[in-house]
Amino acid sequence: MITELRRYRVKPGRMPSWLEFFAEAAKRNEAIGARVEYAGVDRETGTFIWLRTFADEADRQSRKAEFYGSAWWGEREAFAMDHILEYDVTFLDAAVQRDGGTLTFLPWPLDGEQPGGRGDGPPDGWTASTRRSYVPE
Repeated sequence: MITELRRYRVKPGRMPSWLEFFAEAAKRNEAIGARVEYAGVDRETGTFIWLRTFADEADRQSRKAEFYGSAWWGEREAFAMDHILEYDVTFLDAAVQRDGGTLTFLPWPLDGEQPGGRGDGPPDGWTASTRRSYVPE
């Protein structure tokens, strides 16, 4: 299982309408099998944070294509992105997960494709930030 940790810095005064929009977006994600695990707001910074999970990278690519290729998203993308000052995505491999009331510790290292290994480009009209993270080879 992989998780996207997504952080959106929302324009001042726009959080209420963002949350209203996100309530429907979360339902749409769930309907196509992308599990929304958590969503919350950092009031101090006006940052909306949410997590969604996928079985693996191929599943992530497929479900995202279905969501972002839908007529529903196409009709609402401009409205949604008009709320956002900036956003970033962190891709996480599951190491521990809850199965009912039990924590399951997963074997490490995991086999298979690295989460986010196929990359995500910015939406139309956006560009990647000049900030970068670097990791050793």
